[in-house]
Amino acid sequence: MSSVKYWKSGTLSGLELCLAEHAGFSYGRHIHLDYHLGLVEAGAQKFMHKGSSAPLASGQLSLLNPDVAHDGGSFDERGFRVRVFSIAPELVAGLADELEQPQPFFAQPLIHQPRLYHRALTLHRQLEQANTDPHFAESRLLALLADCLPLQSARPLAPPLLARVRERLLDDLDQPHSLAELASELGLSRFQFLRQFKAGLDMTPHAYLKRLRLEAAKKRLAAGEPVLDTALATGFFDQAHFHHAFVAAYRLTPARFRAQMQ
Repeated sequence: MSSVKYWKSGTLSGLELCLAEHAGFSYGRHIHLDYHLGLVEAGAQKFMHKGSSAPLASGQLSLLNPDVAHDGGSFDERGFRVRVFSIAPELVAGLADELEQPQPFFAQPLIHQPRLYHRALTLHRQLEQANTDPHFAESRLLALLADCLPLQSARPLAPPLLARVRERLLDDLDQPHSLAELASELGLSRFQFLRQFKAGLDMTPHAYLKRLRLEAAKKRLAAGEPVLDTALATGFFDQAHFHHAFVAAYRLTPARFRAQMQ
């Protein structure tokens, strides 16, 4: 018994996504022409690669290079639900060209990194939603690939350049700010900029932008500005998105914070 859903990402060309549920099912031996990054969301999968077998379960990522033969199936009678990022070699090659290094390949087929797993799971779920911010999703996806592929270390973006980016974002909090736009102002490619920014601040540019928006929103709310006006002025899609982000960051609603500060 199986249920399978495929869709394309509007964020990056060369990315295909899949959500599948299988029970009592085994894949035959096969290869993919793309890079595959997979994570089991529920249950466990029997993962077989180059003669070895291992369970693939929550907290683990499977990383498969193009043209690598493998097979797998349900680990037990409960079956499993798996999410897969299928990444075209041309996309990876383009990122490598931006960094002026050879095209990288996944170094090992299975890794147990719960934090990375949860980042990938959250991103895959976000890419399933039609209203996902494309710039935020692009930033998260490139950061995920940077952490999964063996790439040369990135030097941190210099403090004066970080300050320049900060002021640029603060001046236009209600604007989308694509990676390409921010990077070009510093003479960098989007992937170079993302890696150097993350090396300097340990967060992606768009995660940083989201926090700047929330910090600015707190000041507006404390000054008595209405919640909806605050949400729109600081770049949130609508009041519901603002409410969710504010509660996740500060553990109380924007309206409650505003009332406490009056």
